[in-house]
Amino acid sequence: MKTKHYRWLIVGIGVLVKMASLGFGRFAYSLLLPYMRGSLGFNYIQMGLLSGGILLGYLLFSFISGLLTTRFGSKKVVIASLLCSSLSMFWLSQLSHFVSLLLLTFTMGAAAGGAHISMTTLPMVWFERHHLGRAVGIITGGTGLGILITGAVLPFFLVSRGREGWRECWMLMAAFSVLVAFIAFAFLRDRPIESQGAQPESSEQGIVSQEKSRGSGLSLRLIFVVYFVFGFAYIIYATYYVAFLVEDVGLSAKSAGEIWAVFGWMCMGSGLVWGFISDRAGRRNALLWNNALISLAVLLPLCLHQPVFLTLSTFLFGFTFIGTVAVIAAMIGDQAGGKRASVYGLLTLIHGIGQFLGTTSGGYLKDLTGSFQMTFLSSLAGFILCLILIVLGKKKG
Repeated sequence: MKTKHYRWLIVGIGVLVKMASLGFGRFAYSLLLPYMRGSLGFNYIQMGLLSGGILLGYLLFSFISGLLTTRFGSKKVVIASLLCSSLSMFWLSQLSHFVSLLLLTFTMGAAAGGAHISMTTLPMVWFERHHLGRAVGIITGGTGLGILITGAVLPFFLVSRGREGWRECWMLMAAFSVLVAFIAFAFLRDRPIESQGAQPESSEQGIVSQEKSRGSGLSLRLIFVVYFVFGFAYIIYATYYVAFLVEDVGLSAKSAGEIWAVFGWMCMGSGLVWGFISDRAGRRNALLWNNALISLAVLLPLCLHQPVFLTLSTFLFGFTFIGTVAVIAAMIGDQAGGKRASVYGLLTLIHGIGQFLGTTSGGYLKDLTGSFQMTFLSSLAGFILCLILIVLGKKKG
């Protein structure tokens, strides 16, 4: 199969990898949490620690897996990560002791970080610059697809299988992860065979792409700062929006859940849309428009509490959130060269630290003031700071 066709097979496998490692391996826990707690008899502190184990493993191994990917190649890291994730899920379905489960959630989070970094950076070898954004964008959509599938399929097992149904859910996701690992083993390649380590890019295309992106990007140092602030700002909205709708606005849990479901659907195409825009209009311009819209998404519920505006807020947030991730990843692909996986791994770690600070400060402000007003104002301030940094931080060509 020719490179120009085979590279889209790589993208398709990437969607499956993100679905298994992040959509299942990282985000399914929130859905299973109440059922696991009821079955195991754990308190919320213990369940929170299990969730923290996933995040800690993800953050630590985001950087480590970047180094491993640079050393051993994406394919080996993807396969090893998927197998570790599947083993962790399987043993999660079998064991009940808290310490054992804590080690397993840490391992599952680490595997998710490994698969995420290695799979996100792999298209950077296969695609020329003016197609890279949309390729990365499609792959990032796998996370949203995994979240939607778990939301649609797992409740059937949780309801029909009774108290221990969550164990079958973990086994089902473990089996799928093994299947994806075999697909990756059979079809994934670290680089086009004919490229001999170079990007499959004609000289004419390369010149056009470089001219197009010249002066339209951000320096690596500024990308780190922007992504850190973005992590701080977005996680506040993502963590507390449903609670804000119920506690501050006064919506029912059902209505709040229906509004939040719009976020999941919009995440599906967000990466592709903004990746395409970044290929056409430049990374910096796409990031600028993206952060302007996500700022509007946070501003709306602060000013207007009618359901139509609250739903519009969720629509805009879902439409932009994954798009930022895709554009930032494409920026790394444009600049980082042979060490792109290590750089992207370190960037993800910094982004995760921003998320940790965002969730803790957001919760503190809620406890301090008794409402989510200051919490969401801090999120809005973060996005506005990102806008300022992007406007002022144009990279010199």
